Amino acid sequence: MVRQVRFKCIQCGNCCEDKNSIITITHKDIIRLVNFLKCDFKELLSKYIGFYQVREEFEERLVFPAISTFKGNAFLGLRKKSDGSCVFLKDNLCETYTGRPMVCRSFPFIFEVKKGWLSWGLMAKAEEICPGLGQGEEVSEKSLEKFGKEIMIEIEEYRKIVKYWNRHRKVEQQDPVLLVMTFFEKANVSSSRST
Repeated sequence: MVRQVRFKCIQCGNCCEDKNSIITITHKDIIRLVNFLKCDFKELLSKYIGFYQVREEFEERLVFPAISTFKGNAFLGLRKKSDGSCVFLKDNLCETYTGRPMVCRSFPFIFEVKKGWLSWGLMAKAEEICPGLGQGEEVSEKSLEKFGKEIMIEIEEYRKIVKYWNRHRKVEQQDPVLLVMTFFEKANVSSSRST
């Protein structure tokens, strides 16, 4: 039996203020943010995105694959302000709402494929930090399935790009701007093939 969930974002900002969470991002998130902010990749990296080092024993737990860098394996995520809140949070509202990352778009839901089947659930902290759960209308299984499939396609594309980067990187490719450019180029190639 599928659990029925009511959810409506009430714009409380709790999910954006969590000091212990880092919003991981994909290649498409980078493109969405560059387009929304109308900035270049260097500005995006210097102001809004950070590389977070990963200890080897935790790599298996990552939803997104670790990226090889000259400082060790890392993942890309949104930077945080000094108070631990998201760099884009202002007055409990997201300054990049229409360009926000996939993880933010999917909150409070998580999706994964198990034995060929798409499954969904609630993020670990969702029930304790999200007063929007239990509000609004029931989220339909059909809309969760559609959204989950889109997310899994994006994650799979990202995995392929990171695998390519990790396998083909050279000393000169250890520059984060080149990595982001690789994401952009590979994303454009995969989107042109699908049209």
